[in-house]
Amino acid sequence: MEPIGNSFNRSSYNLILFICVIFLGFGVFTPNVWAEEKETKTYIQPLNEVFQSDTVYPQEKGEVQLQVSPTFSEGSNRKIFKTPLTIEYGLTDFWQIEFGWDSYINRNPDIGVTTRGSGDFEIATQYSFMNIADSNYHATVGFEIGFAAGNIDKELTEGFNEYEPYAILAKDFPELNNSQIFTRLSVGFADRKLRHEDPDEDETEANELSWDVGFFIPVGPLRLTTEFNWRTNEWHNSGDENQIFLTPGVVWDLPGTWEWGIGAPIGLNDKTDNYRIITQLIYEFDID
Repeated sequence: MEPIGNSFNRSSYNLILFICVIFLGFGVFTPNVWAEEKETKTYIQPLNEVFQSDTVYPQEKGEVQLQVSPTFSEGSNRKIFKTPLTIEYGLTDFWQIEFGWDSYINRNPDIGVTTRGSGDFEIATQYSFMNIADSNYHATVGFEIGFAAGNIDKELTEGFNEYEPYAILAKDFPELNNSQIFTRLSVGFADRKLRHEDPDEDETEANELSWDVGFFIPVGPLRLTTEFNWRTNEWHNSGDENQIFLTPGVVWDLPGTWEWGIGAPIGLNDKTDNYRIITQLIYEFDID
C-alpha cells in the first residue's frame, strides 16, 4: 500500500501544476482580453497594501513596488523582530509576480537564547479581475510558493515548503470616499524539507487554512484599516495552530509614490501572539 504522505504529496504537486498551467494560459492566450480590460478601467486605488492580508489591486504593466515591513511580535515566553522585504512587478495591467524574503530575524531579544539570521523566501503570482461586469466588485486569484531557507535549529524557519492557492473578493463604495470591504481565503499545503537535530522538536506537517476579512476608509491622506485574521491547521493531521487577530492600522499616502503605514494586530485567543507591531514603507516606480 502506498504511504498516505506520498499520496498527499503527489496530489499537491498535481494541484500546483494545474494552477501554473492556468496562469501560463493567461499569459499566452489572453493578451486581447488584457487590452480590453485596460480600456474599461474605472477603479480608484486608495492604497497598496494592508498589514496581515493582501489587497485585490494589481501592479500595472512595467511597474515595480518595493516594500520593507519591520515587524515585532510578543507571545508566550518569546519575542521576535523581523524585516521582510517584498518586490512586486506588473507583467500586464492585471497580472503580477512577486518575490518576498525574511531578510533578518532576531528571536527572543533580551530573553532566553537569542538567535539571529535570515529566514524563508517565497515567490508568487496573481491575476486580478477589476470592475467585474462594470460593477464595483473585484476578484483576484493567486498562488504562492514558500521555500524553507532559514536555520531550523535556530528556529528561523519551521522547515516547510508551502504551496498556497488563494482568492480575494472586494467591493468598492465610491459614495463613501472609495472605501472598500474585502475578504481573502487560502489553503497552504505543507511539505517538510528541513528537520531539527531532535526530531521531537519538529512542527506537525499540517495544512493551514487562512481567512481574512476587512475594510479601509480613506480620510484625506490617511487610510484607516481594520482586518480580522484567522490562521488554523487544527483541521488537518493533528495540527495545533489556531491564531486569531484583530488588526487595526493606518496607512499614509505620502507625496510622490511613497506609502507608509503602521498596524497593531491584537491576539484574540491563547494560541496567538499577545500583540504585534507592523510598519511598512512602500515605494513604486516604472521601468518601461
